[in-house]
Amino acid sequence: MSDETLGERINFIRTRRGIRISDLAEMIKIPVFDKSGNVINYKSYTKTSLSLIENNKQRPSIDVVTAISDILGVSIDWLARGVEYEGKKLESLGQEKLRFLFETTSEEDLNKFDEFIRAIKQQMKEYDGKIDDIEKRLTQYTEKKEDS
Repeated sequence: MSDETLGERINFIRTRRGIRISDLAEMIKIPVFDKSGNVINYKSYTKTSLSLIENNKQRPSIDVVTAISDILGVSIDWLARGVEYEGKKLESLGQEKLRFLFETTSEEDLNKFDEFIRAIKQQMKEYDGKIDDIEKRLTQYTEKKEDS
């Protein structure tokens, strides 16, 4: 089970799908059943209630989780646990965020990031060389002082 919460996963996948919180709330329809088990009506859901869920201040009913999973096209397993059990449709939230970042980041931005990383590595090599030089000088100085 992943460390992320149900609310974080709902928020992430809703945002990834480009759905506003108010729009998702309007899409959620909770069935109301009669005594025979027939659907007689649907309850609507509010933006405030959905916001409370996404911010981990309220736990949704299974009906709400089911509706959200249907609307967002993910399994209840992924929403509830962060992993797929019926087949590997989605990875953990962290892995999905990385995949989303790479999917939505231009090749030019990725190349700039790669250049930035290379520059940092080069600077680290230069600093390592300077530290080695300082250590050698310190050792020489210490040895000269001991010989005196």
